[in-house]
Amino acid sequence: MGIKQTIIAACGVVALILVGSWFFRIRPVQASPDNTAPAVTMVEAIETVLAANPGTAAIDVNLEHENNNLVWEIELNNDLEVYIDANTKEIVKTDQGWNLTDVPLLANWIPN
Repeated sequence: MGIKQTIIAACGVVALILVGSWFFRIRPVQASPDNTAPAVTMVEAIETVLAANPGTAAIDVNLEHENNNLVWEIELNNDLEVYIDANTKEIVKTDQGWNLTDVPLLANWIPN
């Protein structure tokens, strides 16, 4: 390799390092609606749901966005999914899970 090729290769490596450091630079963290913490804790949301549904147990809890609101989705052991507003602790929606034995076509194929 000649001296010119070595100098050009070295300049290319330096340029690549400078561009890479600019591209992967540390950026300040900015607050966004997606990163807001809920006012209602997960424990408070579970207690609210269990008080409204006595005799059940929570088996899964997720923090989600529902209609541009932050909500706790709590799945109970009776196939109910209850949504709690993460700011007001209000139950906003309740969904019943699917029971495939209720579908006439599938009822004969699903073992009891």
